[in-house]
Amino acid sequence: MAGIELNTEIRDQVTSDVLDQIVRNMGSLRPALLEIGEHLQGSVEERFRTETDPEGNPWEPLSEFTKANKRNDQILTESGGSGLRGSIHYQAGNHSLEQGTNKIYGAIHQLGGIIRAKRAPALAIGRSGGAFALVKQVEIPARPYLGLSDDDRRAIDAILTRHTLPETAR
Repeated sequence: MAGIELNTEIRDQVTSDVLDQIVRNMGSLRPALLEIGEHLQGSVEERFRTETDPEGNPWEPLSEFTKANKRNDQILTESGGSGLRGSIHYQAGNHSLEQGTNKIYGAIHQLGGIIRAKRAPALAIGRSGGAFALVKQVEIPARPYLGLSDDDRRAIDAILTRHTLPETAR
């Protein structure tokens, strides 16, 4: 996945043991990882809907300039499903789960940062009506949409616990 990818490494022995038990019981982590991936997709969609980060904190509001030149008033969301919001997806393998975006601008919105002109004296920012503004730089505040909330962690624990039971015990 291009754009941004959030990796989590498991360094907890209990969690590692649970994952090993799933593999022994099922032969693959994939069914559990697919269920976790679906849960995380719902969490990200909820973050875009409520405009909050994984901890539930509101995203920075739009600047007045952005509000005046945007097609709608939703943060990180443009009309249609081809933007950042619609690009979040996951891939589950037998032993891994990745969730992210293929949008190159995904990282700047997740982490925040400053965008400066590279080959010109200024950036040309499009405005409504076809006009544009020239600016030296644009500061994008961090608006995390990827990550694990406490609720996500509890849901993942529940999914993993359910998948550790042998099929006969379910």
